[in-house]
Formats: sequence, C-alpha cells, structure tokens
Amino acid sequence: MTAAAAQADLTQSAVSRQILNLERRLGVSLIERGSRPLKATLAGQKLVNVAERLIAEASAVRAQLQSADVRMIPQLRLGLIDSLSDPLVPILIKALRDRVGSISVATGFMEPLRQRLLKRELDAVISADPFDDVDGFERFELFQEQFVVLVSRGEPPFGDESEFRSFATRFPMIRSGSTTGIAQRVEQHFRRMRLDVPQAFSCDTIESIVSLVASGVGWSILTPVCVRKCISLAPAIQVLQLPGAGFSRHIYLVVRQGEMGSFAKQLSTICRRAVQKSYMPPLVAVAPWMVDAITVA
Repeated sequence: MTAAAAQADLTQSAVSRQILNLERRLGVSLIERGSRPLKATLAGQKLVNVAERLIAEASAVRAQLQSADVRMIPQLRLGLIDSLSDPLVPILIKALRDRVGSISVATGFMEPLRQRLLKRELDAVISADPFDDVDGFERFELFQEQFVVLVSRGEPPFGDESEFRSFATRFPMIRSGSTTGIAQRVEQHFRRMRLDVPQAFSCDTIESIVSLVASGVGWSILTPVCVRKCISLAPAIQVLQLPGAGFSRHIYLVVRQGEMGSFAKQLSTICRRAVQKSYMPPLVAVAPWMVDAITVA
C-alpha cells in the first residue's frame, strides 16, 4: 500500500479507500487482507492483467498519434469549380497521395458545390465563394485573377475603351451559361459600364466557349485559369486586357472550421504553389502582360 501510494502521489489511506470503492463496484474482493504481505486474489490478479494490457494499448495509441502517420487523413472529398480542374486536379492528387487515404474530386459550378459543402457531402471546396455569409467555415485565399477578353487570332485587337465598346456591340459575344459565377460577374461589369452587349451565344463549358472563339465564331470574357485549361487552343486566340476599369475574382479554399486541423493550411499552400508553377509560365508565354493578371495570395 505504501509503495502504491507513493507511485500514485496519494496517501496510503486514500489508496485503501480507492481499492474498497473498486471492490464494491465490481462486487468481488481484490486483495487477501489476511495475508502478510498483502497479495491479490484471483479476481485481483485478473484485474491486474487486464489493466496492464489496457495501459500498454493506450501507450501504443499515444505513440502512433505522435508519429508522422498522424499527418495522414483517411479521406478527402474535394470540390472545385470546373475552370480549375485542369491541371490543378492531377497536381493535387500527386501531391496528396501520401497524405490522404482516399481522394474523391467533384467539379462543377459554384452554387452546387456550395450546397454540397453545406450538406457535408464535401469536405473542402475551391471556388470564388468565400462562404462569408455563413458561420462555421475557415477560408484560405489562394489567388486573385483579372477577367480578360478572348478574341480569335485573326481579329484585329481593340485599343481603348471606346474601341472596345464599339467592338462589343458589333461582334457576337459567346457568354458563359447564365447560372455560372463568371456570367454573373461579367453582366455586373457590363451594367457598371452601361454597356448593352447583344445576346448571341452561350455555353456551359469553358472548352466550348474557347473553341468557338478559336474558330472565329465570336469573342468572350473569361479568366486566366480558363485560358490555362484550354492552353492547347492558345495558338488560335488572342488574350487581351479589358480597357478601362477592369474587374477580378478571388479564389478560396473553404473547409468546415476545426475539422481538418493543419491539413487545410497545407492544402492551400499546395494550391498556391501549383498556380505559381503550373499556371503562370504557360499563361505568360501566351501573353506576357498576364504576369500581372494573377496575384497569388
């Protein structure tokens, strides 16, 4: 009793009371009190064996949690807007395969991705939606990008804002689908400019829009990451700056607060590096001025 009390930093009487309480709860005697020195009963010895095994297992769990394996998360359900899917998705999968047990990726429009994150169908979303109107989310800004004008290679480029206004009303514009975030931002910009651009064509996919521009069907307003997604069509298009007051969008990584620990910050760092290394050089090769079209956070 004296040795046990010293090890537990208790008084001998406190240890005796604890043992008596344990015997009452278990309904068995744990110590043969008539023997000298004291020894455990059969039930007491069995309890010692079980306790030693549990303590060993607890120590093993602690060691595992303190090891590098704790950085591995079992599953990541990631959603991202379609304009970022290529080449970001392959880059992320390669970078995360040693840190995540399984990865599933959903691409699409911003609003459906938002709803899936709110419904806990996704763990993280990369989009232009900061989720700043709802509580319980962490957001990491990845980059900001300016909207740009795409015209076919054979189309003479415009100069100032006056020339752009004339161009925009004379040539058919290929719009993004009306429900997309890009379309809504573009229409807001036209309203600010008090510019009435006739309806001509609209497409839901970035590839279709850029392909039509490359074919000389019309022109469009997209963002640099959209150009990067369709980089194979770059020889057939011109990427031009918007004259006058331009406009931009911010891209965020959003996760539920407190659920991913430091992994969310690591993921945001991987995304920023991917934009810097795999997006910027090809875009600058297409149009050198685009070095200023994307600002990595």
